[in-house]
Amino acid sequence: MSQFQHDLTIKNDLASLALVRDEVDVAVRTGGFPEHYINRILIAVDEAVTNIIEHGYEGKATGEGKIEIHIEVDPDLFTIAITDQGEYFDPRKMTDVDLARHVAAGKNGGLGVFLIRKIMDVVHYHHETGRHNKLTMSKRR
Repeated sequence: MSQFQHDLTIKNDLASLALVRDEVDVAVRTGGFPEHYINRILIAVDEAVTNIIEHGYEGKATGEGKIEIHIEVDPDLFTIAITDQGEYFDPRKMTDVDLARHVAAGKNGGLGVFLIRKIMDVVHYHHETGRHNKLTMSKRR
């Protein structure tokens, strides 16, 4: 049985990130996860939601797109499922980033998927054409 469960729906607006961060913070703390997990999980979730807003809903007016978020925490696991109807993007097709080359090339973006993979223990992506994209991420205690 989960200690914390919450559903949240936001629009494709970067201003909504503050609400998402607050919910994730409450969930991680309620779940009793170690303090050092909070910022890491916040970074992963922030990267995922930001990518959906900036890339999945690129070309759509702010507020036109919807992102549904389901957070569940039990004594051993933090899980977040993020569902959107934005453009299809499969993060499984991205290769890992060589950080030294990335920095040497002067790049300052493009690390979202890399960070998510490094921070979270399980990252699962599912796409149903014409329906939705769903990213599920979990972190074990």
